[in-house]
Amino acid sequence: MRILIILFFCLVSGACFSQSAQAYFNTSANHYVAKRDKEALQSVNDGLSRYPSDPKLQALKEKMEKEKQEQEKKEQEEQKKEEQEKKEKEEQQKKEQEQKEKEKKEQEEKQKQDQEKKDQDKKDQEKKEQEKKDQEEKQKKDEEKKMPPSVREKLEQMKISPEKAEMLLEAMRNQEKQYLQQNKRKATKPKEKGKPDW
Repeated sequence: MRILIILFFCLVSGACFSQSAQAYFNTSANHYVAKRDKEALQSVNDGLSRYPSDPKLQALKEKMEKEKQEQEKKEQEEQKKEEQEKKEKEEQQKKEQEQKEKEKKEQEEKQKQDQEKKDQDKKDQEKKEQEKKDQEEKQKKDEEKKMPPSVREKLEQMKISPEKAEMLLEAMRNQEKQYLQQNKRKATKPKEKGKPDW
């Protein structure tokens, strides 16, 4: 009778052993499916500490560890990729910045050259105008020297400048030329009738 009781307890404890390992497996599997990896791993480890030879718990733990390693590897690759993209972006920004600075420098240089050219043109123009003014003044002085004093006095009395007097003379000359062109010379002999003009 005692032997039967002991045997019964062994069978019950074996069933309990298997059932408890199954309970740990079920709990761990539920956590795993629900993406609660931390809780699933904790439950598997607890189950394996009590039932280290259970194949289901061992297989689940191996699967979880493998996925964890793959996840870490994937995260490392993504991080590496992000760092590479960040580096490329920084290099691109650096290149763009250098290009902008180069263009800005070229623009400033061009503006400087344009300004220098304008300044030089302005100086040349002022120089030409000054030379022209000096030439006119010299001409005026030369004309005044050529003009007899009596004529100069008469012009001063009439309040006419030598330049204005020269302009009036030129206008009179032009009118005289026009007059002469309009009035052709008349023939000295009268034209005979019946004979051609030539």
